[in-house]
Amino acid sequence: MDDKPSLSIVDYSVFGVILAVCVAIGVYFGCTGNRQRSQNEYLLASRKMHAIPVAASIMASTTSAIAILGTTAEVYMFSFIFIWIAVGCMILLPIAGHLYLTVFYNLQITSIYEYLEMRFSRPVRIVATTIYLIYKLLYLSLVIYAPSLALSAVTDLNLWVATVTVGLVCTFYTALGGMKAVIWTDVIQMILMFVGVFAVITKGVLVVGGFGNVWRIAGEGGRIQYVNFDFDPTTRNTVWTLTIGFTLSLIPLSGVSQQVAQRFNSCRSARDGLRSIYISLLFTVIYVGFTVLPGVIIFAVYAQCDPVRDKRILKADQLMAYFAVDYLSSVPGVPGLFIAAIFSAALSTLSSGLNSLAAVTLEDFLKSCRCFHKVSDKTTTIILKIMSAGYGILALLCVYLVSTFGSLVQVSLTLSGVLLGPVFGTFTLGLFFPWTNSKGAMVGLLSGISMGIVIGTGTFLYNTRPPPLPTSIEGCTDGNITIANFTNVVIGTLSSATDTTPVDVAYTSMMNVTDSIIPSEEPSGFIWFLSMSYLWYSGVEISVTIVMGLLFSFITGHTKAKDVDPRLLSPLYHKFCNCLPSWCCPPFSDETKDRPPVYVLRSKGYGKTDNSTDDEKSDGEVEEMKPMTGQ
Repeated sequence: MDDKPSLSIVDYSVFGVILAVCVAIGVYFGCTGNRQRSQNEYLLASRKMHAIPVAASIMASTTSAIAILGTTAEVYMFSFIFIWIAVGCMILLPIAGHLYLTVFYNLQITSIYEYLEMRFSRPVRIVATTIYLIYKLLYLSLVIYAPSLALSAVTDLNLWVATVTVGLVCTFYTALGGMKAVIWTDVIQMILMFVGVFAVITKGVLVVGGFGNVWRIAGEGGRIQYVNFDFDPTTRNTVWTLTIGFTLSLIPLSGVSQQVAQRFNSCRSARDGLRSIYISLLFTVIYVGFTVLPGVIIFAVYAQCDPVRDKRILKADQLMAYFAVDYLSSVPGVPGLFIAAIFSAALSTLSSGLNSLAAVTLEDFLKSCRCFHKVSDKTTTIILKIMSAGYGILALLCVYLVSTFGSLVQVSLTLSGVLLGPVFGTFTLGLFFPWTNSKGAMVGLLSGISMGIVIGTGTFLYNTRPPPLPTSIEGCTDGNITIANFTNVVIGTLSSATDTTPVDVAYTSMMNVTDSIIPSEEPSGFIWFLSMSYLWYSGVEISVTIVMGLLFSFITGHTKAKDVDPRLLSPLYHKFCNCLPSWCCPPFSDETKDRPPVYVLRSKGYGKTDNSTDDEKSDGEVEEMKPMTGQ
């Protein structure tokens, strides 16, 4: 696309005002009240947040700009059936809240990876934390870069100016205002996300002439598919992949997720935390509809002239941005509002990521150093702010790597993405299988990682992905291109490796590796295995982790259920065991029931032991954490 529409001063002003509001919120919470002087306030908002803003923050922080742009592209290329991910959300969020997050809340821990040391051993905790740090840093870089790239491709918005500006603004208000600033800016950003997408939906419907015409044209183009109950695991999108597969792919992001757990733990009680999960579920389901509909509408608008095949844009994930500047630019300020909405999704994900990175670095690495035990709470909070800012700068530097090294970064994103499934499997081993010992947990984690690397590398090398549905360019005014030229070409997207990562693809499935040729024969053997729907990858890795973990635990001498602190097990395990004979689920001993919580004071304001006095709780002494027996 040679001639890019120019954004007006009004558009830039709208975008600038939104960024200024975010900065103001960070300054407000950084300079009022206790001014973020304690760890508890900085990382957990003093555990005094209400359910509604927390719910908005959970929804906004788990919905990146990649998801917004990508879901539209997925529906445009593969049909309306993608709406079934809403059912997947209805499954995964209650599971995450009731079976995982409540356990972390009751343990009064800041980093969820501390649980792995309580339940297993420190090496398991360190390996899992390291995996998270690598994944999160690379993912945040892509989160910043993706909307900048998409919008700069269809407007005169400068790629690097937008990237650096947004990154620095987010780093500033996150580092200064802590969790309170992150949550309240997320609320504003969630509203903007709804408004921006709603503007696209409204304009698109008006252009086509009503929802009736939209559905008719999309149906004629094969985009209206409501159900597909095919049990073939190699079929890209079916009811099963978009519900069960989506749940397994997203639960490492929304269940065992540091950023979601921190928001859950910022509530006044676990009950309030669960309320926030269900309110977030409502927001999420509505927003799924908001992001799926534009895919159908934009297809109806460009049914006779696909912008990708007509070379107006290069990638399908630029479709929504292209439509916005193509049809909304006549109204001053509206394109700026849309840009603000897209970057709001990036800001919410980035801010929550920076805060969580600082939290796990402090809890899982720095506090294990003896020299750190004498550091005051106020000094520790300053260190947290510096780390948040440092991670923000580091994420911006990684953006440059993302743009420069292409396929190497794509491989890195693939490998880092597939690692989160095994980490979730390790948490599941600890919460639901009391017989798992530390050796089994480590073997299971490493086995799942190995499987993820095999899947990620194999998918990247063999390109076993289905082609999208056909599009037309018969109505294009510029006739320099023919359909025959694109018979075997699959529409390219922003990141060629993203759909190999079970976490990212689950929410951004459109970012599929492309430019691959349709295979001439049915795949078999290992190629068939790689040809399974991307939404099953995470389930395979989780299964390998659990099976290998249990197997090695019994080989090396499993932990006796009665020796495990019941507070380290999921509520579902206790209810399940009440229905079974004692020989199957041995009852917990009186000694185990009376044992104080396994967590210990890490610093002022964190956790309490049942047998400690108020004086002991206030002196901030740090005790050595001892892992459970039977390992």
